[in-house]
Amino acid sequence: MAAAAFGALGASASSAALPEFVGALPLAFSSTLKASTLETVAGPKITCTGGVDAGQVTGAKSLTVRITFTGCILNGISCRSGSAAGVIETPVLTGTLGYIKAATKDVGLDLSQPAGAPFLDFTCGEDLGLVVDGSVIGTIKPVNKNVAPPKHFTVKFSEKKGKQKPTKLEGGPVDVLGASFLGGPFEESGLASTDELHFAGPLLIAA
Repeated sequence: MAAAAFGALGASASSAALPEFVGALPLAFSSTLKASTLETVAGPKITCTGGVDAGQVTGAKSLTVRITFTGCILNGISCRSGSAAGVIETPVLTGTLGYIKAATKDVGLDLSQPAGAPFLDFTCGEDLGLVVDGSVIGTIKPVNKNVAPPKHFTVKFSEKKGKQKPTKLEGGPVDVLGASFLGGPFEESGLASTDELHFAGPLLIAA
């Protein structure tokens, strides 16, 4: 019965603008993060040992998520966005599904900050304030495959020396992060992280 239902959903999705989430929406998810790195082109690097996410798919191309990074340090100094040492939490971010490369069915998830708020706002040590602005794109897999619990989707963000890859979705603007230290100018920054998304029910990314 579930397979038949997904078949019907997949058929209806084929006539819509792809890629898109196909399933009983909205659909909640939680996730676990592996080690993450936020690095600027100028060199400073924040590393985190892990983390968790919580959010939900809200529409065919959209989701919301709050990310909590744990074990975060800068040059051996603990960082925090609240009172807990090593913990940096984002506000509720908006995610948009799109093609990185339609010809090869490479699908991306573009995470952006809410209007009027930074992507990240935290302190390292006693008084080194950092603000991260902008948005970031990661690959999401698998596509065109029904994923039911306990299986998961994987979102991977990649960067090298502060340069994000990819930097935009097909037909869209360049979407990258920028970091400001102590109110100084924003420097282009990249995020490296791998995130396993576990959904409360079956879901498919039609591409």
